[in-house]
Amino acid sequence: MRRISLVMPYYENPGMLAIQYRVLAGFPVRVKRHLEVLLIDDGSPTSPAVDVPRPAALPELRIYRVGVDIPWHQHGARNLGAREANGPWLFMTDMDHVVPEDTWTRLLFLQLESDRMYTFNRVDAPHMRPTIDSRYGTPKPHPNTFLVSKELYWEAGGYDEDYCGTYGTDGMFRKRLAVTAMGRAQLPLNIIRYSRDVIPDASTRTLPRKEGRKKGDKKQIRLRKIAEGREDAITTLAFPWQRVL
Repeated sequence: MRRISLVMPYYENPGMLAIQYRVLAGFPVRVKRHLEVLLIDDGSPTSPAVDVPRPAALPELRIYRVGVDIPWHQHGARNLGAREANGPWLFMTDMDHVVPEDTWTRLLFLQLESDRMYTFNRVDAPHMRPTIDSRYGTPKPHPNTFLVSKELYWEAGGYDEDYCGTYGTDGMFRKRLAVTAMGRAQLPLNIIRYSRDVIPDASTRTLPRKEGRKKGDKKQIRLRKIAEGREDAITTLAFPWQRVL
């Protein structure tokens, strides 16, 4: 059985985190023994993650707090989790995605290749309906939840934090990861997504998403990096942080 580090950014999600805790605490010991959870509070101005009540019998848990509140900085939070993880495998996911016991149980025994990226089928709570790819009629993964070796994550460079503050730039890392990896495999295992209609704080409500994008934002950042002679440089862990639990 392998050891896996579950990395989840947190931002003002106490209700959703309570659900995550309840699920994690309910896992059998044989699963929890091979799991560590890294929770990265991305500068929540209220309701910090460390204040959310924790049930007994959680897997190994560490909580970190980013010292600045930067919009759409979850990529930096993921980098921090990837740095601090002790396990050789990183399960990267969002706060609104729950990994059920069956997925963990099977994942711990699967034959995996450290140079591949693995994705999962997405089902939506509360009815557990799968998301289907209309092109192929097959289960569709959520792009922000994936499993990679820690070695492969950093070989791809991590998320470039120069692009934090702009919604939707996470795909830039996934493209680099796809080029670095020897391939991507979608595992026949589920993750459960909770929408804000089901859990009001399942994901961020306080910041604009696609409607808040400014045309040409990414291009302007790239041009600035070129002007500074950093076109191919990837900025990581460029923020203050501390471990709080």
